[in-house]
Amino acid sequence: MKQKDKKKNKRNSVRLTQVIIPDDAILDDLSFDESYKCKRNEERSVVSYKEGMDLKPGRIVEIKSNYAYIVEVDGLQYSCILSGRLKQYRMQTKGLAVVGDKVDVDFTSAPVYRIETVSSRKNKLSRFGTGTFQKEIIIAANIDQVIITVSIRKPMIKPGLIDRYLCAAALFKIDPLICINKMDLCDNAAAEDVDGRFDAARSEAEEIAAYYRQIGIPVLLVSATTGEGMEDLQRRLKDQDSLFTGQSGTGKTSIINYLEPGLKLPTAEISNYNEKGKHTTTQAILLPWSFSGHLIDTPGIKTITLHQNHKSLIPTVFPGFHPLTDSCGFRDCTHTHESHCAVKAALDQGALPLERYLSYLRIMDSL
Repeated sequence: MKQKDKKKNKRNSVRLTQVIIPDDAILDDLSFDESYKCKRNEERSVVSYKEGMDLKPGRIVEIKSNYAYIVEVDGLQYSCILSGRLKQYRMQTKGLAVVGDKVDVDFTSAPVYRIETVSSRKNKLSRFGTGTFQKEIIIAANIDQVIITVSIRKPMIKPGLIDRYLCAAALFKIDPLICINKMDLCDNAAAEDVDGRFDAARSEAEEIAAYYRQIGIPVLLVSATTGEGMEDLQRRLKDQDSLFTGQSGTGKTSIINYLEPGLKLPTAEISNYNEKGKHTTTQAILLPWSFSGHLIDTPGIKTITLHQNHKSLIPTVFPGFHPLTDSCGFRDCTHTHESHCAVKAALDQGALPLERYLSYLRIMDSL
């Protein structure tokens, strides 16, 4: 292309500058590049200028793609697409809507169903990407409790991972429940391990459970093989929207299949080489319990990443620290180098286990 033609095309390109628009909401139905989109807020996202819509409330149970969802409305599931209006908001997260979101679906153009509004979230559970700019990845929304599922063996229990989940639950204001699975290995594995490694597994689980119970966090010792503790777990799940999360291979799906055999969710064997589980759940999905309530099954997560902006909050929300922080000599005490620190005093007196304090330092260092 000649230089003269390039200049001509540039002059003919449409660009509006210094134009006063009385109400920028009229731009909602227009397409722009990401840089022109406005940040979504709760007030703007629910405003629509369409008329004659047949809206019905529903809840997202599964995500098929960025703009396609499965929504449950009046007990039936519909494949829905996201309204073009909602796509014009620049999100701070990797997804415009998530599993558990309460939405309004337009039935006017059935069998094409559109999600027109996404209601304000009661809460959410998120993890964050790595790097300087940590993108938020919302796992699910509108949750009553999070079931932190770990296993005493195969794979080995990781209290440090439990601490990270508890910090996330506190940050997002979700009630936690720790579920230590595979307790059957504590009783049946002695013959397999001549060193007696498994003999101490039950006492180890009970010791971990005792500490978390002491600081007010409920813990259940269960087995999806023998049924140990499953009745108590079912009582705690009834009438609640519960999110199951944890490391791959800890038996989340096996627990769900025990409580709800009709689901027949796929499971996989644990690797004998590295005791790591395989991903059988590939995405979050919301399912109803037959005994009332809902479960949100999520893929196994190796670790849950917190945001660097949370670092100033960790000294308060770390499990077991909150009752002590009021006695610290400094209001912004980090419990590391300050004098008159109640947390370090509890550590010196043996009231706080050293491993829990080291877990706290690892989380702080990672942020």
